[in-house]
Amino acid sequence: MKLMRFFKRRKQRNKSEAPGAEVFGKNYRQFGGSMPAQPRFYTEDDYLNARPMRPYSPSRASAAKLAALPAPVLERIFAFVCPHTQDCSYETQEQSSLEDACMLCDLRDLSHCVQVNRRWSKTAAKVLYHSIRIETVHYCDREALLADKRKRRTFLDRNGEPEDTSQKRLKLLCRTLREDPARLGPLVEYFKLPYMLRESCQADIARTIAVLPNLLYVDLPEGLYQDDSHYITLRMEVEARCLNLRKMTYMHGSERSLERVASGQVFRNLEVLELNNVQMDGTIILHALGALGGLRALKITGSNVVNDDMIAHDNEMLPAFPALEEFILDNVPGVTSQGLRNYLTRGDASRTLKVLNLAETGVKPWNLQDVLAAAPMLKRLTISYEASTSLPLAAGTPQVPPLASNSLEIFHYEVTSAPSASPYSNILPSFYNYLSGSLLMGGLPKLRALYVRNANFPDTLLGLPPPLPRYAADTYKRPGSSSSHTSSAFSRNGLGSPGFPGPFQNGGSYNPFQEPPKKPFANAGHNPRFSSNNPFASLAGPNGPSGLPQTLEVFTKGDDELNWGMVKVDPAQRSADVEAAARPSSSYGLDNSDSGWNSRAGARRSVFMGNGTGGFLAVPGLPESSAGPRRGSAPSVGGGDDWPRPSTATNEKRSSRIDLWR
Repeated sequence: MKLMRFFKRRKQRNKSEAPGAEVFGKNYRQFGGSMPAQPRFYTEDDYLNARPMRPYSPSRASAAKLAALPAPVLERIFAFVCPHTQDCSYETQEQSSLEDACMLCDLRDLSHCVQVNRRWSKTAAKVLYHSIRIETVHYCDREALLADKRKRRTFLDRNGEPEDTSQKRLKLLCRTLREDPARLGPLVEYFKLPYMLRESCQADIARTIAVLPNLLYVDLPEGLYQDDSHYITLRMEVEARCLNLRKMTYMHGSERSLERVASGQVFRNLEVLELNNVQMDGTIILHALGALGGLRALKITGSNVVNDDMIAHDNEMLPAFPALEEFILDNVPGVTSQGLRNYLTRGDASRTLKVLNLAETGVKPWNLQDVLAAAPMLKRLTISYEASTSLPLAAGTPQVPPLASNSLEIFHYEVTSAPSASPYSNILPSFYNYLSGSLLMGGLPKLRALYVRNANFPDTLLGLPPPLPRYAADTYKRPGSSSSHTSSAFSRNGLGSPGFPGPFQNGGSYNPFQEPPKKPFANAGHNPRFSSNNPFASLAGPNGPSGLPQTLEVFTKGDDELNWGMVKVDPAQRSADVEAAARPSSSYGLDNSDSGWNSRAGARRSVFMGNGTGGFLAVPGLPESSAGPRRGSAPSVGGGDDWPRPSTATNEKRSSRIDLWR
């Protein structure tokens, strides 16, 4: 009897009491919330005290309105309660996970909605089983409490062994679906599993998908894509039951299964197809692609069979290469810009293609314009290239046409140095100067996101052209001055020599590879007064670049960086009421003489001072007793000079030139 009392007292002592709110610091997540919080155990007093404080207490009228909601509205509400049930992507469970959310807590809330009444049960079940997602853990603080409760403790082993929760959830799901296959089975269209679960539970997966006739996507183990003999049962179950499958992958070793697709026996409704290192006859691949009438996305990786002749053939005995919305080529050296251009000469192909990914192919950056010109509906373009020489030497000519596309919105321009290239060779600037020149000349007017592998690339867009003040009537003319017809544009990348082929709508043109002329303003009748002492004036074209047409998000990543950094580059703004502006751009002090660049020369005489509203303060006028009107300037109405000439070093004291900022 004493021994029994001892164990009873020990059991009562081991029971943990409900902790207070100060232990966790936060409350439980609210119903339908996306961000779970720390748990708090409520008491009866808390509910009684909180009841009068509710601003919207339920009433019979609100309950009647809620009961009268139609089924589509309820489904929409339940979709907000559990957002991941609306995941209709053909991506794996790891790639399609939601950020800042706990999928298991959302699923628990939706399951509570199913238990409210019969009407809600029928509507919420459609949302609950539309896209099934099995998670391993809770992505909230509840996981720490539940993991401790799941351990199987004994008297001798107080630590316990953790339970495989994902495998247990799969078994429970399999039991539920097989108990009611006629009602719940047809509701499931997407089935996503974690990596370790789909690699170790082939039998449970096969039993589950056997009762899912309308399945569109399911996460399968990689061995099934390679025709591994250990997964033959699962493959036969998938081919027999999943007739409406929309995505499939074939890797090296599954060539025989791909032949069955060419014969039209399995997977006739595929929309997304991946061919990874498949080595087989190109005619069989063409027949397999021709048998898939709904194919819209194709990814080919590591293939020497796919080439220009295959994608742009004119053989009437073979099916034509399908018109795709998304075309991804990775390590396919046989496809060049000439083959893609011939493929896009077909009307259906050029009108359909929206996403193109080129990595380690025969398409080079200097040939990219040929592809852009043939794809008028292209929205997203990705090119990856390892450069061993500069762009003019690799292209064989300095006359490279600029990039131009009226439909491109997202551009991945990832050019890196080849491993064989010297670390001291200046290779990459020529490639990125070519890109920045195309952007600044307005060749990509709808581009809104740019990905580059150069951390300093946004500086090239900010340097040419410079930010324009609101008063500037013309980008390259000094207000109030009739003697200077062309002004300077500050550039850090050396772009802008006159003679760039391929004019755009703005009329400007320049070549990013030509050396700027030594005397760019040696034309007749030109007064080089404001450009002779500007070392950057020779880098601007005669008409100047037009700048970015809209705000551009530039994502950069260096060689030693893991994540992308984003910089927003705003376009140069031009104001219509430039006549009333009062501040010009000054080139005084930009010469390389001793008085201009000397450390004791002081700051420039013309300084931009902000007025707090986005503009600049006006230049104070000189007194009437000072210098007369400025030569070469337009006459003023009031008789004074709006733009007085800066005083020279001979007219000012030595002490005033030492430091203007002290």
